[in-house]
Amino acid sequence: MGHYSYLVVGDCRFLYYRNHYDEELAALFDEGEREHVAPEEEPGESQLGYFTTTHALRQRLDVQGFTSRQAQADLAEGLLQWRRRYDDERPLRERQEQAVKKGWTSEVRTREPRGSTELLAAIGKAVRPHLPMESFDTLGEHWDYEEQFSETVQDIDELRGAVAKRSLIRLLIDQAPDDTRVGLDLSELTGCCVHLDPAHPVAGPTRMRQLASLPADAPLIVLTEGSTDSRLLGQGMQITHPHLAGFVRFIDYAGTDAEGSAGALVRMVSAFIAAGVANRFVAIADNDAAAHVALAKLKSQKPPAGCQVLHYPDLPLLTSYPTVSPSCTAVSLTNVNSVAGSLEMYLGEDALTIGGSLAPVHLQDYQPPAHPHHGALSKQHKRLVQKAFQKKVKAVRRGQQSSAADWSGVHAIIESIVHAFD
Repeated sequence: MGHYSYLVVGDCRFLYYRNHYDEELAALFDEGEREHVAPEEEPGESQLGYFTTTHALRQRLDVQGFTSRQAQADLAEGLLQWRRRYDDERPLRERQEQAVKKGWTSEVRTREPRGSTELLAAIGKAVRPHLPMESFDTLGEHWDYEEQFSETVQDIDELRGAVAKRSLIRLLIDQAPDDTRVGLDLSELTGCCVHLDPAHPVAGPTRMRQLASLPADAPLIVLTEGSTDSRLLGQGMQITHPHLAGFVRFIDYAGTDAEGSAGALVRMVSAFIAAGVANRFVAIADNDAAAHVALAKLKSQKPPAGCQVLHYPDLPLLTSYPTVSPSCTAVSLTNVNSVAGSLEMYLGEDALTIGGSLAPVHLQDYQPPAHPHHGALSKQHKRLVQKAFQKKVKAVRRGQQSSAADWSGVHAIIESIVHAFD
């Protein structure tokens, strides 16, 4: 005899799972919804599972993105796949029909898929067995509940490989009233030959495993000081690390009022941490005095395991870079790593070269003892450097990559992001 777990909607059972339980379904419940009736408490009856209402489960699916609209779109695509598979199996089906005629077998295994409207109507009737029988008339035919329900269960089972599990669950519970009892029934897994410990929690640990696996599958989010850094680094990554497209996502500030500064980055990181954002994320700031000071406290607080706080890495180019100090107009060579490492300093020596020489960094005195100087390019030079960078990005996209183009700074930043969790 088989031991199954299954989804219960009212008095109906769907999505059978042999000798275990479906973790995706279990993770939809809260440990506080566990119900356990042991035989010694009520002789002759053993019950174990997690139960809530269709209203509560629908809202959980809503916030996960498995809305009614999405579920119906998934169903349409799933039925299309089923129809194609059914049509492809026509020769096999004809041989089976011949075997039935000759008495070699008593059934044809494959069934023709219904349309989505017909299937949804059948599900609705299946999960509302308390309705008067006259409401089961469809297209002039009387609706035989046992037979039609069995076929509906088979149809749902047939779609498991073609429709997302949570979309199937959504389709099932959408056909039931809000107060309908819905749950994961584990009662059959508590007998002999199965290994489920009735005293062991299921929903809570399963949800924790689901959340733990999410960061591994979701893109790594990168937070920067503002929209310009995010946009330019995203463009640069397409050149230096095109294989990371879809795996690393720079947050899009476009159309927002997000301010661009190290202080704003600190506030955003704090908000991500407080919200318990499941994605792994990296916050990366300028390699200058202002950013080091602004992020010092955040870094000392040891962010959670899924978060890393970085600065742009030191660059050889910046160890001896032209600078101008407030007290002297003469240009001198200075190590500006940790002093003036804004993103523009990483966009390439070619982009930084204006009028035949490197655009100088303008130093200014800074208050904190650990960072006595802070520096930056002039606003005009910053705009010219950004413009030169975007020009060479466009050249690469046109297939006109120059051997003189310097991508080492962007490459170093992306590598530091890639290895942030090493």
